[in-house]
Amino acid sequence: MPNLEGFRLLDIIDILIIAVLLYQIYRILIGTRAWNVLRGIAALAGLWFLAVQFKLEATSWLFNRVAPVAFLSIAIIFHPELRSALEQMGRGRSNKAIGSDPVNEIMTAMRELATKKVGALIAVENKTLLTEYGTNATPINAKVSAPLLHTLFDSKGPLHDGGVIIRGDTVLYAGAIFPLSDKNEGWSVRHGTRHRAALGLSEVTDSIVIIVSEERGTVSLAQNGVLKSDIAPADVLKALTEIKK
Repeated sequence: MPNLEGFRLLDIIDILIIAVLLYQIYRILIGTRAWNVLRGIAALAGLWFLAVQFKLEATSWLFNRVAPVAFLSIAIIFHPELRSALEQMGRGRSNKAIGSDPVNEIMTAMRELATKKVGALIAVENKTLLTEYGTNATPINAKVSAPLLHTLFDSKGPLHDGGVIIRGDTVLYAGAIFPLSDKNEGWSVRHGTRHRAALGLSEVTDSIVIIVSEERGTVSLAQNGVLKSDIAPADVLKALTEIKK
């Protein structure tokens, strides 16, 4: 086989290293906002390749002028995702879903807060990382527990009005600010800023967001851009349990 002449063991190692790196990048980015952007970039790269191959001068000229600025802009806009990706590469991305113990702790805290009419906003991370929403929040990095969640929301400190971000069995951040939803159609006057923030986060991520109303002591759930108001605890438990699947 003359085509394999000069093919060394080091060349095989070189290919394996690149393959592993590409696979790890895929595992880190899949399911995040950056993954959709990466797919768009791949499509544009394919168009650029075709333009060069078929000598489409105007299209090639446009890509050649815009590409450097576009890549720099992407690096700036997706700085949180890139930083998170490097962190994940350092420790390995855990695919462990939220387990039964964290679910029980969340459910216990939710019931206690609702009984006392203490407002709460809890975002449970799914596949889309929520790291960027913790940039201006307070890092907690503690195991999920009902007393911890109760303390964070029942206090009169600065963390009371923000949201809590949970990943797996860990409370990552408290006092996080989530994007407010722009939806107005059918919006109830009973829904305040917490409900808008929960719905807004669920519109741009696949997270599950639990809201406890401090006015009425009821529980609502935002998921996939839909807000379910005044639901039973069983509905919250079902949503949290489905993350494990």
